[in-house]
Amino acid sequence: MTSQIAAGLLICLCATAWRMMRSLPAWLRLATGAVLLAGLTAAVVQMVGSPLQPVFVATGAAAVVWEQVVVAAWWLLAARLLVEVLRSTLFNRGLAAKGRLQGDLLAGLIYLAAVLTVVDTVLDLPIRALLATSGVIAIVLGLALQSTLADVFSGIAVGIERPFNIGDRVWLEGPIEGVVDQVNWRSVRIRTDGGDIATVPHSVAAKSRVINRSVPTPQRSDSVRIPCAASVPPERVAELVRHALLLSPRILAQPQPAVALVRIGRRSNEYEIGFAVASSNDLWHAKSTLLEQVLRQFRSAGVETADRPGGGATSEPDPASGSRRFLAIPLFHDIADDQRERLCRQALSRSLEPGDALFRQGDTEGSLFFVASGVMEVTRTVGARSSSLGRIGAGDYIGEIGLLTGAPHAATITALTPSDVLELRKEHLAPLLAETPHLMHAFEASARRGQALFDRRVAASVGAETVPPGQLLARIRDYFRVHHVRPGPDAHAARRHPAAQANSPPGGD
Repeated sequence: MTSQIAAGLLICLCATAWRMMRSLPAWLRLATGAVLLAGLTAAVVQMVGSPLQPVFVATGAAAVVWEQVVVAAWWLLAARLLVEVLRSTLFNRGLAAKGRLQGDLLAGLIYLAAVLTVVDTVLDLPIRALLATSGVIAIVLGLALQSTLADVFSGIAVGIERPFNIGDRVWLEGPIEGVVDQVNWRSVRIRTDGGDIATVPHSVAAKSRVINRSVPTPQRSDSVRIPCAASVPPERVAELVRHALLLSPRILAQPQPAVALVRIGRRSNEYEIGFAVASSNDLWHAKSTLLEQVLRQFRSAGVETADRPGGGATSEPDPASGSRRFLAIPLFHDIADDQRERLCRQALSRSLEPGDALFRQGDTEGSLFFVASGVMEVTRTVGARSSSLGRIGAGDYIGEIGLLTGAPHAATITALTPSDVLELRKEHLAPLLAETPHLMHAFEASARRGQALFDRRVAASVGAETVPPGQLLARIRDYFRVHHVRPGPDAHAARRHPAAQANSPPGGD
């Protein structure tokens, strides 16, 4: 009687402990389960001998039933402890990466074996008759649950084939694309790029085309098509596209990007650009950057995307047009038209070959540079270590802080491709500030505005560290040795109407 009471207390304790310890660490659950199983084993041995071949010697039907309940509870507790051991070892290391389905199947087989053992050794029921009865029940349930069972068995097939694992990025016909978040008995849950959860039944996933974008590597290849005027030579287009690829930091150098002529038309041809990125997360940003850079290169080179009726497209940039684009930068927004034209004529042209340095970190030549064509790399040296800050291309300008203050450049600029650069020096700007000194305020505001532009992050870093905030205007006055001028009403009017300064006395060219 004492062993029966102890067994009942242990069974109640087991049921309570397993429910309360779900949030505890695995090792603590395993230790507690082992202790409870050892205690229940001692009680079973005293009552019926071995739980594998129990001998029920109690008198009275109620006592025999209780002994059977105790032995059945021992088998269920042993099965539960085995499942916990597997979940803490095999499931976590291997099966967890493949989803819940495989783990649940193995746990179900363990519980099924324990139940069949209880039916055979404890309840002494004929297994064959039970299996025949369960077969009839299975047929009835199968007819009622055809759709659910199709998902379950399709899930088993998907689990065996394993076209994807938890955490893989997949594309399913539909289309659905995202990261596999969970694989359960009935469906696959995919977290899309928009943050939604798409639930795809296994029966649908088994019939769909699946692309695993994480295997064998997460690299993603894609292409974009661009039109260009038929009058532009294909080799010129390929050169400009290669410059645009160099200016797209998320596009990988290997595998090497390529450009091909894919369609010829009367007015425009079509080109396809193939490239690769490190992962799917970089794809849309890389596409956008590439198209922006292609458009920028075409505009800087005077290339039209398509021939206009009655006109054509130029394949070489116009030098005068490059100078005008140079002086259209924010720094010169507030000067008069004749002053802009004068600076346009004074701008110097420089050509660089790959490997040539436009200027080096620490140089103080005080010049502003405008990249008319080509691609250059910006590098900075700290101690003995040199690192790349990025690349600049046609349409970028650099060195405005050095031009206005004489501050040393904070980086080195090196040509990656044959490049053409326009240069404006201090001696070109000094006469303009001498005749209209209030323009210093406009230059200060324009320089700050140019450095704050998002798409000039790399170019602005050349001089961003050299002038502390609030000291730029004073540095401009000191560098050009112009006395302090307080901006009065005439200065504000000149900012609003720059053309009003057109009749100012000419300075020295």
